[in-house]
Amino acid sequence: MDVVKFNEAEVAEPDDWTNIGLNARASEDALVAGAIDYPTHWADFTVSNPNALELIVSPGTLFSEGKLYRNAVQTTINIQQYLPIVAGDNRFLALLADGAVETTTEERLFETDAETEETVAQQAPKVEKRKIDFTIAFGAPSPTPLKPAIPANRCCIAWVELSTVGVAAIEPNHAARVKTLYEHEGRLVSVEGEIGQISASVRTIKTDIANIQARLGDIPSPAIVRQMKRSIAQLLVGSSVPPEALAYDYDPGLVGDKWDHVHASWLARVHEGVRFAFAAERDMQLALIDDEASNIRKSGNLLLPEWTEETRLEVAGDGGSVNIAGAVHTVVDAIQKTLSRSVTEYGPTVTTCENVAEWANYSIGKNVGAIFSYNGEDFEIVAAAPSGHGIYRWISVRKIITRQIIETYWEYVTSTVGLNGSIHGQQWLNTQPSVLTSVDLNFTLKAASGPVHLLICECFEHGAPNFSAVIARVEKQPEDLVLGWNKFALAPTLLDGGKRYAWVTVTTGNHALATVSGNAFAQGSRFVCSDGVWAQPLTDSDFAFRLNCAKFARTRTTVDFQPLTLDGGVTEIRLLHAGWEAAGTKLAWEIKVPSIPNAQWRPLTLDNADGADDLNGLPALVQLRAVFMGTTDLQPALVLDAYARGMTFRNRGDFVAISAVINFGVATTTVQTDSVIDAFEPVKHTAAPKLVIGATIYTPSVTTITDEDSDNGMRRRILATFTVPSTTTARYRLDMTTTEVTDIPFMQNRAVYAL
Repeated sequence: MDVVKFNEAEVAEPDDWTNIGLNARASEDALVAGAIDYPTHWADFTVSNPNALELIVSPGTLFSEGKLYRNAVQTTINIQQYLPIVAGDNRFLALLADGAVETTTEERLFETDAETEETVAQQAPKVEKRKIDFTIAFGAPSPTPLKPAIPANRCCIAWVELSTVGVAAIEPNHAARVKTLYEHEGRLVSVEGEIGQISASVRTIKTDIANIQARLGDIPSPAIVRQMKRSIAQLLVGSSVPPEALAYDYDPGLVGDKWDHVHASWLARVHEGVRFAFAAERDMQLALIDDEASNIRKSGNLLLPEWTEETRLEVAGDGGSVNIAGAVHTVVDAIQKTLSRSVTEYGPTVTTCENVAEWANYSIGKNVGAIFSYNGEDFEIVAAAPSGHGIYRWISVRKIITRQIIETYWEYVTSTVGLNGSIHGQQWLNTQPSVLTSVDLNFTLKAASGPVHLLICECFEHGAPNFSAVIARVEKQPEDLVLGWNKFALAPTLLDGGKRYAWVTVTTGNHALATVSGNAFAQGSRFVCSDGVWAQPLTDSDFAFRLNCAKFARTRTTVDFQPLTLDGGVTEIRLLHAGWEAAGTKLAWEIKVPSIPNAQWRPLTLDNADGADDLNGLPALVQLRAVFMGTTDLQPALVLDAYARGMTFRNRGDFVAISAVINFGVATTTVQTDSVIDAFEPVKHTAAPKLVIGATIYTPSVTTITDEDSDNGMRRRILATFTVPSTTTARYRLDMTTTEVTDIPFMQNRAVYAL
């Protein structure tokens, strides 16, 4: 800070006096710029309106760019020209303060002659002062007016709202006001008090945190808790515990009971995973192109390659006979089993769901009903049904899934036949697989009345015939019987190797069959049944009989079927049919897409899964044929009944799955969903879990994505956290899209947790 000094007898120059004022101003500016440094702020101003058309601004100060500007007197501003014209309109004015420099002059005497000291009066600049000018910025008139925008380098001291008749309101712009030291001191005292309280709280919190840290090892991580909830929910699916409200819910996507299929937004289907719905589908009965082809032979609905009959087992009589009506007549309910079914799914959109193991959590047969049934067909599980799930075989890779019942005959589709009469029979050990076509019995006596029913049935492990496991049945009227050998022709029936079977006669007629005495036939026993349940073996003799089996003309036979079609193109094929595939035989389906140049027949087998790419072009027609492969003694078979279906599908490109309402049993504001999406490709697919409460759809506030390899390429796990209003119920929702309908992901499973 500069000081102007004067000396004794010194003649002072005019600039010396001017510098005194300049130095004082410079000191003030340095203090304002260095210590206060408010950018374009104001102090001391008040704005009032003595009347409707004028504003009075009191004396005040402007801080701008490190300088002080001040008005020592009040300023009057007329605002009539800014009044809005239209009735009902208002307008905002911004009163802007700008710094200005003004120099004032005064009359002074100036010496004109040094000798005479003559003077003359002249006007001379005397005071340079910093003042404040006021300008007005105005907004557009409107019933709901907006304040005008203020540049960052301008200072607005007040907002004035005008009506059509004058000033309606004055609002000081406190955001641009310089706060006094007293105000800062008051705020500082308040802050210091709060800091004191915070410091005490922090000390307490530090102690609590130290205690918590000591116990962190005892607290499981959230990931472990989620795993526990998921595992418990999985166990509850298979338990018989009555349903109740739980704070967690899990669904493996195998059955649809936890999904709202009638919801207006539903665009999905549940089929071993929650999958994209079909945009189009067609269901056709499998049919031959030529029913009279020479290389096949049909027995009713059963299709086999061409065969002739030969005798595989013969027991000749030795003159003895047994009256097969001599036992007590009884009524027996014979349950006839049917050939089991196979399902083949093929196409670029076919993907296997690793949750199939969770079928074990459901009641026996639920998977059979979901997979092997046709058009809502009901399956009846009879007492002979095996316990557990060991009779099913799933073989799958991406693009093809085959499902078969290992047992040749199953108990899910049966017919019950009530028979009355004497029950006799013969059991035998079938040493090698064969296709039984007829049984010859030697009659030594025939009656004029009483038909003879012949049953082929399986045996219990102890060798007795099982009347609840009949696999073939035929009836002969008495007029069709002759003395001597009589042929009981059967529908071709597969007999597994290494198993015991029995033929059984039931009749009320006075008929007799030839026997052989002693132990001439050591591989089986004759038996008689007196109560319809217990079969008494007889060791003194065996019945004379012949078992005739099929002898096939060739080891490989190709059969053409009607083509599969779908308007708009096919992405997926599903074949459902009954039949058998004994060990060492194979029934292979093949397709060909004629729209592909030089198209090849593609077998629907695991080693040709990539052949499904032929459907990427969305063909509208696919040729179909079956290849029977076996030996001259054994071949696969196919049942062409109403349940033999060829189905074609094409998927949608969008997906919306909405669950049924989940009742948590507790109120919560935080919900987590854990979604596992398989066959996911980030470049082609999107997946967005959501939560639905009432009519409101919520998106997650936090999302954690984990990708891992799977049999289908890539599996994505999405952990989504939702913050919602307090609720006790919610619906899970998943939205997905794909850029190609030949490449689609699916939801493998999902879990919902109320936190």
